[in-house]
Amino acid sequence: MSQDVWSRVYKQLSIDIACAVGTWFVVAVSACYFMSVDGRYDLTQVLLAASAYLLFILLWLTLASEGVKHWQQTTKIALLVGQYLCILLIYFSVPYTYSAILVTLWCTLLPPLIGVRWAMLSAPLWSAPLWLVYQYYWGQDYMAVSALLFLMFNYFALIMVRTANNEREAKEHANQLNRELLATQKLLSQATKQAERVRIARNIHDLLGHHLTALTINLQIAARITEGEAHQRVETCHGLARLLLSDVREAVSEIREKSSLDLKEALHALFDNLPNVAVKLDYPEQLNIHAVETADVLLKCVQESLTNSVKHGSADRVTVSLAEVNQHLTLNIVDNGKLPSRLQQATLSLGNGLRGMQERITMLGGKVYFDPSQTGFKTTVTIPVEVA
Repeated sequence: MSQDVWSRVYKQLSIDIACAVGTWFVVAVSACYFMSVDGRYDLTQVLLAASAYLLFILLWLTLASEGVKHWQQTTKIALLVGQYLCILLIYFSVPYTYSAILVTLWCTLLPPLIGVRWAMLSAPLWSAPLWLVYQYYWGQDYMAVSALLFLMFNYFALIMVRTANNEREAKEHANQLNRELLATQKLLSQATKQAERVRIARNIHDLLGHHLTALTINLQIAARITEGEAHQRVETCHGLARLLLSDVREAVSEIREKSSLDLKEALHALFDNLPNVAVKLDYPEQLNIHAVETADVLLKCVQESLTNSVKHGSADRVTVSLAEVNQHLTLNIVDNGKLPSRLQQATLSLGNGLRGMQERITMLGGKVYFDPSQTGFKTTVTIPVEVA
């Protein structure tokens, strides 16, 4: 197996998944072993139980994987129901009540689909079959107490899942703010350097340029009122002064031309350490952006688009491209996220983030277009070159 394959497998593994699989393994193997050595159960019953255990863990691993976030909600609900049916089959096939620990594993998948609140409210309903089946089908005593204990385990698991999710979201939010802060710092640092270069260029032009202009004029006058060798000397000095004035103007122009902002560096700071998202940046080397306001607006547009791609579309690939087309600076942001039906083109409503993006672009005299589809979300921003 190649190193890339091992890397992808390693990313799918985590401590919580390993513990869940270990718990399932102990429950499934021990239950099947005890049934096989018990003379009351034949091979068919053991194989049926083993099949139910195996199908349960396969469905659980499927729903616990990263790729399932792109699936339709109905598909995920169907897989969840399929797991619970496996649990019910195990209840009727296996006489050992500790198989109910599978319900605890199953309930950890509920919060992302129906929310922690509804999972906790419905917990008594999907925990009750343990008591009903083993009390009345298997004829075991004191099952109400066992069912109550497992219900408490399920509540504990749901609370731990909620806590873990809150911590993960808080960490992701902090990382997002840190990336945005670093990107803004990069842009501010470049803006400060740009302002200093422009100040130096202005001082050179206003002070040295004016003095050289005055010197050139005086030398031109002196050349008219002198004769002989003095006249030749003055003409030479006049030529040197004009050449020096031309060099100063070229130097000032070059400083101003090289005072453009490196938005690419700020964007890379925004993309660094972005979890579970691969960002491709297409930024032409010859592209120059001089206005700090324009660079800041473009940076904020990319920030908002990345947040929407990950939060709402669950995208794992985003392409950001900038170009100058027909005297307009064009920014395209395309992701592969799966949008909910409420965000289709016919019913697209702008939230605060998209509305704020639209307002910023409009203030610069530009336009923004949003194109949602089943294959992803595309944002196109156009800004006149004269404000860039």
